[in-house]
Amino acid sequence: MKFFSRQFGELECGDDLRVAFPNGIIGFEEWTEFVIVHDEDSEPFRWLVSTQHSDLCFPLIDPREINPGYKPVIPSAGEGEYELFAVVCLRASLDDTTANLKSPIVIDSRTQTGRQVILTDDHYSIAQKVF
Repeated sequence: MKFFSRQFGELECGDDLRVAFPNGIIGFEEWTEFVIVHDEDSEPFRWLVSTQHSDLCFPLIDPREINPGYKPVIPSAGEGEYELFAVVCLRASLDDTTANLKSPIVIDSRTQTGRQVILTDDHYSIAQKVF
C-alpha cells in the first residue's frame, strides 16, 4: 500500500504494518487506518500516521520512557500481547513537551487493531512532562 503523509512524503507499507482503529482516536474518530513510523532521527518518538488523511500524524512515545513504573490497568486487554504508547504534545521548547499517560494508545499485536483508552484511576496525568 502506498500513501502520502505531509510529514514523511510518500510512504509504502505492507498490510502487516497497518493498524486499524475501529473507533478512531479521541477527537479524530473518522480516521481509522494508521501506520506506526519508526524514524531514527526522531527517537525516542514514533509517529502514528494516518493512511487516509495526509495531515494527520501523532507523535508517540513508550510511556515507560517517561515513567519506568507505568503499569496501567487496561480494560478488556486480556492476556494477549499489546503495545502501549502515549500521545505526545510537542512544544517549541522541549522542556514544555508533554505526554498523555492518562489516555494511552493500546495496540493488540496479534490483530493489529488499536484503541485509545481513558484510564479511570488518577495515577497518571494527561500532561506529564517528557523531559
